[in-house]
Amino acid sequence: MAISHTMFSKTNHEDAIARELNWLLTADPLWSSATNHDCVPLKKICKGSVEEIAKNLSNEWAWYGAPKRLGRRFESLLTAMLEQSDACKLLKHGLVVRDNKQTVGEIDYLIELPTTILHLEVAIKFYAGVGHPGDPASTISWIGPSCRDRLDLKINHLLNHQLKLCYTEFGQRALNRSNLPLPQSSLGLIYGYLIQPWQQKNEIPQQTKQVRRAFWTTHSEALAAMRHLSRPYSTEYGWTLIERDQWIAPHFGNARLRQVPRTIDPPVQADCYALQPKQSAGEEKLRLFIMQDTFTKTAHLELNKALGNGNDK
Repeated sequence: MAISHTMFSKTNHEDAIARELNWLLTADPLWSSATNHDCVPLKKICKGSVEEIAKNLSNEWAWYGAPKRLGRRFESLLTAMLEQSDACKLLKHGLVVRDNKQTVGEIDYLIELPTTILHLEVAIKFYAGVGHPGDPASTISWIGPSCRDRLDLKINHLLNHQLKLCYTEFGQRALNRSNLPLPQSSLGLIYGYLIQPWQQKNEIPQQTKQVRRAFWTTHSEALAAMRHLSRPYSTEYGWTLIERDQWIAPHFGNARLRQVPRTIDPPVQADCYALQPKQSAGEEKLRLFIMQDTFTKTAHLELNKALGNGNDK
């Protein structure tokens, strides 16, 4: 049965998926466990036809539904690239490690490369800077929109738990049960955005990268932030509300809203707006994440609690 393009949402059309795949292949992660942070590791690991992978994923999602959660969509994109790459062999994805009946972790990817077996852990995250401009750059002061996730916690979990999992007693048992080899190397990558406060620029921590221009504001200051951030651009630019499943790669399209909208709906947790040209479709110039008005207070409480407990990493 032929599948009409009318069956696809814009987000799940093969052209949109191909843009996401190309971004994954060419983007620097915001953090990498590798010492050489200037490399683009996925481009070296995944080599194949992006167009073919995008077409296959688009057809699959048309029949079975696209992943609803952002993290699951990211995982589906990466898994498809690894499965269809001509530069590596995906030995296992999502190997659960248990201590008897208790789950102690999951190995994201086990990959066979020409010269090594690689254990790969990958995540996509969005962290807002909540420190003050004069504060020392710290991974603690970059907090997720829910205020339940911090950059330092994610990095520590990757380094001290996930990337060591294959070499634990329980990890080796899981590998043996599935007839899988012990990896010779491991790599942890965090993709996503470090989001700057709209009125200031915070220093980013060492070994991280400011991948693209992104800012955050609270809902009560949203219109002022939009006016300030769009001022360097002509009136030919405006804003587009990006649905959460479109947050992975830079958004491509036309602005749906004027340069300074009259009103902005309050977010349930966080909303993302992209600054784009109004007439001809183009890639976003920057992003503005709008948080709940309670975000600043809650984030600083979390930050002070972490610093008070002596957890500065």
